[in-house]
Amino acid sequence: MEYIAEATMKNASRLITACLPAYLMSAYLHVLKTTAQLIHTHLAIPLGVLAAVNPRKTPQLITCHGSDITYPMEKTVYLPITRRTLRKADYIATVSNYIKEYAIRLGAPPEKTETIYLGVDTNRFKPIKDNEKTTIGTLGRLVQEKNIDEILYAAKLLSEKTDSQLIIGGDGPDKCRLEKLASKLEIDAIFPGRVHDPVSFHQKLDVFMLASRREGLSISLQEAMSCGVVPVAVNGYGCNEIISDEVNGYLYKPGDTEMIARRMLDAIENPSLGSEARTTIVHRFNSKTSTQRYLELYNELGIS
Repeated sequence: MEYIAEATMKNASRLITACLPAYLMSAYLHVLKTTAQLIHTHLAIPLGVLAAVNPRKTPQLITCHGSDITYPMEKTVYLPITRRTLRKADYIATVSNYIKEYAIRLGAPPEKTETIYLGVDTNRFKPIKDNEKTTIGTLGRLVQEKNIDEILYAAKLLSEKTDSQLIIGGDGPDKCRLEKLASKLEIDAIFPGRVHDPVSFHQKLDVFMLASRREGLSISLQEAMSCGVVPVAVNGYGCNEIISDEVNGYLYKPGDTEMIARRMLDAIENPSLGSEARTTIVHRFNSKTSTQRYLELYNELGIS
């Protein structure tokens, strides 16, 4: 769902842009016709906007994921409609405290706004080490906002100290440029394209990297930690809500390539932190917990 917000607002192809009005109209007609007791929309914009203008006054719950909240702060043209949508919602859930703070700044009533970590299925994402060579990886859309460049430059520095391979999973408009950069840096980097089996992808890793500074709280990060992979992530932007530095992973200063390389090496040399990472997910970021809280919210908002 987040792809809709990112693609339509930032780097949409002409085809996506051309299809957007018809898509939104179709969605709105479904809202008008619904007899549901509650409308639960993911993303404040564009989908939350449609539910907010529903003349049936059906109760609305919005889950805010990340760019649907942070982007309007950068592109103020989206501010009025986002603020109106948040204020009209009956309840707002955010995927991290970081996004909750942004939502409240945009106008979400604090008493109606709550962080519900989405979490992952820890029975599905579990540790199974199936590679011999030390492997560092990341997974997500390959767009400029993910800052994959920082990982590549850090991997170049790391290659002078240890033998490892890098896997950049995912697809996107930045893939070709990143492949050329990896080749120029002469690092052992693999670009498998779109990943259809994230479980096996994460189980191949020793270290998971997250350089993005536009996340609500990365699901890929949670999946990797659930698989017992040692995480290395940018400090802030929700990551410090799940990673305690040097306890269950490592945090680094945004943009500090040398520090990223040091943290990569730390993670390689301290694989036991992977067990702590999984324990964190099992106890605090399990999808069963979030599912139960959403069911409670549905009842509180009128679903019998």
